[in-house]
Amino acid sequence: MMWLKRPIPAALILVLVWAVFRLAFIAHTGIPQPRIHDEFSYLLGADTFVHGRLANPPPSLGQFFESPHILVRPTYASKYPPGQALVLALGQRIFGDAFYGVLIGNALMLFTFCVMLFAWVPGRWALAVSAMFGLCLSGRMYWTYSYWGGSVAASGGALVLLGIGIYRAKQTALAGAVFALGALLLFWTRPFEGGIFTLVVLLVFAREIWTKRSLRAFFAAASIFAIGIAWTCYDNKAVTGHPLLLPYLVHQRQYDVAPVFWFQRLHTQPAYSHPRLAGEHGIGGEEVVKYEEEGPRWQSLGIGLFSTLQTFELSLGISFLLTLIVPVAWRDPVFRKMTIVAGFVLVALSLETFHAEHYSAPAWAAVALMIAIWAERAWRLRLHRYRVGVALVLLALLSPVLITLPSHFITLWAHLPGLLHRASAPSNSDGVAPVAAQGGSADAYGDWSQRRASLIQRLSALDRQQLVIVRYPYPDWRVDDEWVYDGADIDHQRVVFAHDLGQEQNVALLNYYPDRTALLLTFDPRSGQEQVEPYPNAATPASLNTAH
Repeated sequence: MMWLKRPIPAALILVLVWAVFRLAFIAHTGIPQPRIHDEFSYLLGADTFVHGRLANPPPSLGQFFESPHILVRPTYASKYPPGQALVLALGQRIFGDAFYGVLIGNALMLFTFCVMLFAWVPGRWALAVSAMFGLCLSGRMYWTYSYWGGSVAASGGALVLLGIGIYRAKQTALAGAVFALGALLLFWTRPFEGGIFTLVVLLVFAREIWTKRSLRAFFAAASIFAIGIAWTCYDNKAVTGHPLLLPYLVHQRQYDVAPVFWFQRLHTQPAYSHPRLAGEHGIGGEEVVKYEEEGPRWQSLGIGLFSTLQTFELSLGISFLLTLIVPVAWRDPVFRKMTIVAGFVLVALSLETFHAEHYSAPAWAAVALMIAIWAERAWRLRLHRYRVGVALVLLALLSPVLITLPSHFITLWAHLPGLLHRASAPSNSDGVAPVAAQGGSADAYGDWSQRRASLIQRLSALDRQQLVIVRYPYPDWRVDDEWVYDGADIDHQRVVFAHDLGQEQNVALLNYYPDRTALLLTFDPRSGQEQVEPYPNAATPASLNTAH
């Protein structure tokens, strides 16, 4: 099987096999709905690109549409860098749903990891470790079912190391171009962590790069960088009005009280257009509570380091730890350099106030290379007459399966009665199967996002366009469950969600949308169950099923 020895065919076959299993899983579970604030922001960015724009005009009465992690002024846009949104937009444009962009990002990660590893280690180990990462990208790993990324940033890290690997063998323009593309992809996804990763990679290979310096590679990298930075400045200007001002910084100035790094002080709370924003961003909001949980500054570094270690997938963490505690690869100079790279990224992550698994994505390529180098050497490890190295390597490579399979069986067994019940349950009049909440509660985690999608589906099927005014029991009620997110073209979408700002201010909103059916969405404070009814003094078609 000659394709196993060639990087491009091997990577394509790996991606194809992974995609078949992933699509089969999705055919069973359905396409996941967004539920985290960040996901809606990335989806807004994707929808903006699909509409052929870098940013949208600020909406009229923008205060009704303000929600976490989006801008409504100076433009209506996502606060995040464009990389993840571009991939989501690709899925939305080609396949009709942004979730396929998530799968494209996952496939890109597997492909770039496999090709990158071929540039550094023998083909069988490159393919074996790449397959391990394919197992990590299972249906239970949130990079595969959420919209807020990880895989695209990891792909950027892989391209940076691929460029270095090509350069070590042959100093071509391709090496410089691949390196620059990877660095730009990191900047467009995780600018801080990606910047640290790229800088440390350049430092640890600085001597070799200088010794083998090539004008062709440098010129190719500089050209790609120049084009990428020019486009980034153009994108910044379209969103913020200034080519050097990032949307993230504009959002921080307008909304955030908690700082990005734990060693910074709290910012002054701005004036919010409605109090619900304070429940997320303001004094006493979730972000500030998280910041204050770290306590005195001397404790913060330790807490940050501990939280950072949790940003690795558990199965990957086991493999990573094995490479460190079974010292068979420490003499390899590349292994030591990748340890330095991964270590610096983790230390940089520990300085941040908030921690999530996809923050560490740039370092995953370095960890993959560490595992591959270690596996090649550990395979031959013997203890007396026993080949313990084989068992260690199999444990490292199969840890994703060993960890996730029991949870898959437990989850399937626990949900089997519900699955059988839903399979035989009759549909509603609109053809949407009723959602059974777990544990007898209507507020099973994530279920609200499914109910939101179901509501949009039902309302979209009606003749008139709808305006849904969302009234929460109190301002900071379940701030994680935010219903008010809209697409890039608010005025022309079938269903518009808006915050309830009180009867007097709502009049302006109702007058702005005179041709829409006005509805009021309210919630039971205890169960979280929502109720849709006609907005007072507004007519509603009798065909609307107002209760869930």
